[in-house]
Amino acid sequence: MIRVVVVTHDSASVIESCLLSLTAAAPRRGLEIVVVDNASTDGSADLAAARVGVAGVRRLPLNLGFAAGVNAGFAGFEGAWFAVLNPDTVLPRGVLDVLTDALESCPRAGLVAPRVRDLSGGVERTVGRFPTLARERAHAMFLDRLGGLEGRHAPFPRHLAEVDWVSGCAWLLRAEALRSVGPLDEGYFMYVEDVDYCRRLRDAGWSVLALPEAEVLHARGGGSRASAALPADGGPALLRYFTKFHPDVVGEQVRVTLARGWRLRRLLHRVLGALGRRRSRVMAGRYALALAMLARTRAAPIDHAAVVR
Repeated sequence: MIRVVVVTHDSASVIESCLLSLTAAAPRRGLEIVVVDNASTDGSADLAAARVGVAGVRRLPLNLGFAAGVNAGFAGFEGAWFAVLNPDTVLPRGVLDVLTDALESCPRAGLVAPRVRDLSGGVERTVGRFPTLARERAHAMFLDRLGGLEGRHAPFPRHLAEVDWVSGCAWLLRAEALRSVGPLDEGYFMYVEDVDYCRRLRDAGWSVLALPEAEVLHARGGGSRASAALPADGGPALLRYFTKFHPDVVGEQVRVTLARGWRLRRLLHRVLGALGRRRSRVMAGRYALALAMLARTRAAPIDHAAVVR
């Protein structure tokens, strides 16, 4: 049996399609579906309950963020496998069985993720390298794409392979690994918690895998109406990551690197937005928010959850 955890927040436009696709996602092993609703106001929880039953929906009183939602979905399960999904994913028949087969074939693998395609069929950038100051500088300043430097992301492998991290939009976890490493870090509200968790798995001796033979469809950004109000690139969440895993790197170095890149990206999106690209207008606002939050971290820790509560 696989427990599937889907975290929602104002996800009414997509949750039914996601849950409907789950009915055939693991015909060999079977599923237990748990929807954790982060205080939606658009009826997401009621729509989910109509699909999976009232007992399958856990309603949180506040929007506590993605990591907290996933952890709430993990609670009380004694089985061997967990799947974590964004509500804007759609799964083909049998894909969770295929992912479970991959973990079973690699006893020290703690997590495996599928290749993710967007609505146009393009492959999303869901695999990456663990952050370093040099990699974040290359990413922020477009030096990975324009100069060929190693940045935040990596190509999706052509066959089952170990990678540093995979996006949390679609995961399959070995419960033994989860219990040995512990829950996700709820200090991240949204973004970077997946990178953090993959790093913790590796540090505990578990590998993270990517499997191109398994694919899911992702209506990126459709999982919550609040997505447009979130800071771009995770905002100051990377400061938490560097504090945990690279304490030798001074926080001001990280701030300066991120701020320079985000100003450049905000300018680019403002130009594209002025030329009529609607998504760029949204992204310019999200980079402006990221810069404002980054500036506030000098004075006090950021309450990430307050952004969308």
